[in-house]
Amino acid sequence: MRRRGFSLLEVMIAMAILVVSLAILVETQSSAAFITREAERIVTATDLGQVKYDEAVFQVETDGFQLGDLHEEGDFDDLGDEAMDLEFGKELEDYHWEWWVSEIDVQLAGDLMGAASELQQSGAMGGQGGDMGAATAGGLGALGGMVNSEMLTQMIAPYIREVRVRVWWGDDSDEAEEEGTEVVIVGHLINPSGQILSNPANAEAAGAQ
Repeated sequence: MRRRGFSLLEVMIAMAILVVSLAILVETQSSAAFITREAERIVTATDLGQVKYDEAVFQVETDGFQLGDLHEEGDFDDLGDEAMDLEFGKELEDYHWEWWVSEIDVQLAGDLMGAASELQQSGAMGGQGGDMGAATAGGLGALGGMVNSEMLTQMIAPYIREVRVRVWWGDDSDEAEEEGTEVVIVGHLINPSGQILSNPANAEAAGAQ
């Protein structure tokens, strides 16, 4: 009894299926490796950002609230612990940081006016409480006429600062922002005393002009 072997066409089809399957497998593994690497970078950048956030907060708490905004930037070449002889070396050479401490822009007045207008239009202030609703809306409208967002910003500026820390990796900061290869941490500091100190850096810049 003669055994029939595989034809050339069958062999070519089998090879084509094998090549396509291997290509898909390699692409999948490559994508998985890329996603894993990016996830690790995000975790690392988040940890580094928290370190810089704590440093920024400590500096503000030590020096006090300054008049004007503060900004610093750099890399992590000097990150380590001399006492423990711990240095990260080239592990962090691809990462960079910058942080800002700035006054916040308050839009509270506009938000209150918008909320009052929406409630009045929806009838939530109507019915038995219509007069009260109209009075409330009118009161907020009067408040909006007397106090705008700029005035509110000036009033609370001595008491609140926004701390924004950005850690990015790559060769170009703008490219990192476009591609999303960055981590941004934002928080706020409260200054109960409202005391503001002059910023020496801003004073030197004004003197140079």
